[in-house]
Amino acid sequence: MNERSLESIAIQFRIGKIQKNEKIENGLINQSYLLTTSEGRYVAQALNNNLWDARVIEDYASVQSYLRTSGLFVPVLLSSLNGSPAFSHDGALWRCFEYVPHEIINTPTPEIAHEAGALLGRFHSLMAKSSFLPKFTLPGFHDIRKVRQKLRDVASLNHNRKKFNLVREELSFLKQQFEQTYFPRKISPKIVIHGDPKLNNFLFHNNKAIALLDLDTMMRASPLIDIGDALRSWCRQKPASSEFMPEIFESAIKGYFGTAPFRYSIPGVKSAMGLITLELAARYLTDYFEESYFSLKRDKYQTLAEQNIVRCRRYIDYYKNFINYSKPYERDE
Repeated sequence: MNERSLESIAIQFRIGKIQKNEKIENGLINQSYLLTTSEGRYVAQALNNNLWDARVIEDYASVQSYLRTSGLFVPVLLSSLNGSPAFSHDGALWRCFEYVPHEIINTPTPEIAHEAGALLGRFHSLMAKSSFLPKFTLPGFHDIRKVRQKLRDVASLNHNRKKFNLVREELSFLKQQFEQTYFPRKISPKIVIHGDPKLNNFLFHNNKAIALLDLDTMMRASPLIDIGDALRSWCRQKPASSEFMPEIFESAIKGYFGTAPFRYSIPGVKSAMGLITLELAARYLTDYFEESYFSLKRDKYQTLAEQNIVRCRRYIDYYKNFINYSKPYERDE
């Protein structure tokens, strides 16, 4: 992103003259920038037009006041000169938030996991009481059946036999594990969940969870999807690791059940985490073939295919480490 484009964004959102801009590197889908201006610090974000439209920004604007007045802090979404929180520029859809000072958490601790679990539980509790329904929902997001079917379709239609042969083992493993791993049957009630509760979407200060970010993937679904996805994210030793940390798992569960209005069995929670981990491995493997979804980290990889197969294999190893801790899965009836 060139400086002239960012200056146009600063003008549209009335945040002052840019003194410094820094790209925020932890996003896989959107492009985000920390802008230091004459008026303060802000986060400007260009949404991936292949996935989002203006409704996702409208949804955030609709729910932010309810969450903030209910005691759950989310960053304030700014309005542009035309009065809308969304602004189209150079083929991208932009939005701008206030910047919330926080500490960078690279490796979670039991204390951090407990705090994040408690904040997720508070979010679920508030959304269970709310009549809000998102206008925008990603088609097929966290739909395990569709994720499995898309991987099968993409793999079977791929005409690059060398590319296919390199991942035969991964395809076979995912197929087998999907057939053996289950969501609990009793997964009601359905509420509006976060959809992407990775640790980067929680802000911390003095080891306290102070804010929740990125409500783009809100959807009406079982809270178990959020719980499984959160544990999938939090229980890794670090982003590039496949090591599972059981102490983080245990602490996060205690934090969540301390504030959430729902109760699930531990085998059910483990099954949810296992399925979401398999889902992400399958999504990376699908994009290994398609090379169209995730953003390329050019400082680490030459192609999306290379990046995605590395991530897929890392998640498969992580899943194996997790099931060694929690096996055998028990099916909740």
